[in-house]
Amino acid sequence: MARALRGPVVASRHARRRRRAAALAAVLVLVLLAGCSWGGQEPGLFTTPAPSVAPVPEPAPSATEPSSSVPAARPRLPVLAEALWTTADGNGVTVRFAVHAIRRSTGVTVLDWSVTPLAGPGRRAGDLVPSGTDLGLTRTLAAEQAVALLDVEGGRVYRPLADVVRQRFRRCLCTPLFVVAPQLRFGETTLLQLAFPPLAEGTSRLDVVLPNVAVVPGVPVSPLGITPVAEQTPDLTRPPVAGNPETGAKTWTARDAGGRQQTVVVNAVVAGRGLTSVVWTLHSVDDQPGLGSQPGPPLSTPPPAGVRVLTDNPASGPQLRVQGRKDPVRVRWTTATFADRPAYECLCSGLGLWSRGLRYGGGSAHLATHVGPLPPGTRRVDVRFPGLPAFTDVPVTWRTDVTGRVQTVEPSPDATWTYDEADPPSGWSADRWPTPLPDERQLGDYASRPERLLAALPGA
Repeated sequence: MARALRGPVVASRHARRRRRAAALAAVLVLVLLAGCSWGGQEPGLFTTPAPSVAPVPEPAPSATEPSSSVPAARPRLPVLAEALWTTADGNGVTVRFAVHAIRRSTGVTVLDWSVTPLAGPGRRAGDLVPSGTDLGLTRTLAAEQAVALLDVEGGRVYRPLADVVRQRFRRCLCTPLFVVAPQLRFGETTLLQLAFPPLAEGTSRLDVVLPNVAVVPGVPVSPLGITPVAEQTPDLTRPPVAGNPETGAKTWTARDAGGRQQTVVVNAVVAGRGLTSVVWTLHSVDDQPGLGSQPGPPLSTPPPAGVRVLTDNPASGPQLRVQGRKDPVRVRWTTATFADRPAYECLCSGLGLWSRGLRYGGGSAHLATHVGPLPPGTRRVDVRFPGLPAFTDVPVTWRTDVTGRVQTVEPSPDATWTYDEADPPSGWSADRWPTPLPDERQLGDYASRPERLLAALPGA
């Protein structure tokens, strides 16, 4: 089993009083709106939880008292959305990402999410993931993890809290991936946390943006002092079920003496109220130079001159063409700051060391490019990549805000955790929900400001 969080765990007396007061005053039932689901699942598609429920072990009957007097434990972990994804580091590990909650706490916002390794060549349940397994979430800038919370209506993008000390700018207030990844085991779910700044007043839902999978739209934000608790929990360790991509493959051939080739497949186009996710796969037909991906076709389009883009090899190329609409729907960007100068990040996959498997023929990387919204009711689009003929008449899957079973609520836990550099937090097992929240006394060591969502780069 994934072990409990390491590092100091303390109780905050004042925070406990506030949480309990808020919990007693609140009468809340989170009814999550219905969305789409399907039997198979392509890598990178966030879906609503399957109706299958993790088995609950029944206690053995006692010889001295009726079995009905020993109640079975009920699942408690809410699962709002989940996605399959396979690493591109050469290890070929298939994992299930899941989003569980966005919780308000004193001075901070917490994203609760998890990762469950499911399958890998020659691996069995209980085995550690291979050395060097990379979840593809590394961020070029501060705070280590390329995860964002998006306020569609307000045009705000929240990035993780980062250490204010310049020498430690890559440290997030989180369960750091460099600690978590080597301890992951097949068939075991590890609960993780990522802390963000406080939200704008009145914010009730946010989209969760991971770089290589479809956006999770409309995740409800729990009030201060409240934790959602599920009545039923899907089995996150169930085997992955592969679905079918929406298109066949198109081949890109480099214009050089070697004539190296890569193919592109569109797995899905997933539209929501804010962003539209183009989920696609890049495959190397033969060996490629460098890390297997280069700026330019079919991956990306060059930014305007003088514009600093911080995302490594951004998958910014895909565009959507809608019948009757003149302009294409392009990738979205966010503002950023680097060395006190304006810069920009792509809301898309950024290829780097995690996608090194593309160097070799047969390697694949599962990617996502998050573009703007589609007109309501759009059912089919053309998907265009630099250097390739268009994928025509590709179906669009519409997703409303995340769905789930009716959730009950309870007060947030009293226990808190503090980031200890000598012994960083490494996550919790799934049966530890609700997990502790960050201790407010450390928040002065971390900072992050909301960024703006952009439809295009300056000068584009």
